[in-house]
Amino acid sequence: MLKYALLGLLVDRPRHGYDLKAGFETLVGGTWPLNIGQVYTTLGRLERDGLVRSELVEQDPRPDRRVYSLTETGEKELRRWLVDAVEPQPHVKDEFYVKVLLHRALALEDPADLLWAQRQNYLETLATLTAVLDEPSLADATRLLVEGAVLHVEADLRWLDRCEETLLRGG
Repeated sequence: MLKYALLGLLVDRPRHGYDLKAGFETLVGGTWPLNIGQVYTTLGRLERDGLVRSELVEQDPRPDRRVYSLTETGEKELRRWLVDAVEPQPHVKDEFYVKVLLHRALALEDPADLLWAQRQNYLETLATLTAVLDEPSLADATRLLVEGAVLHVEADLRWLDRCEETLLRGG
């Protein structure tokens, strides 16, 4: 998915890796920090596959900078990807879910501490996302992304309530 985000960020103009990193992080409202190495690895694959091309731009007195631009093939691939529906990904491959299952299956100890710690994590995440939503300059599309993330965390909190009912109260 990162490759398509990078392709999309190249639609309006050529960019260098750090500019793409910053553009992506702005696009997602700062909720998904990228490692610059991941950006350059992805750009290398995109160039290998003919979806982007790069050129070295001189910057006197600073070192030369590699700038990437979208190829016609890259734009066609991006447009194809943008109209394809996404397969729903059931949220079951989660480390916390496995811990809950093992607590139940092994009946080794009371899971109350785990459930409390996880609730704290969810609440902290919710607070962070809510702070992002409070930014007046947040783009509408980014706002929708963050609102979706808030809804997912709220659903996780409701599921955690069910875990407590079942595991702690025998519901």
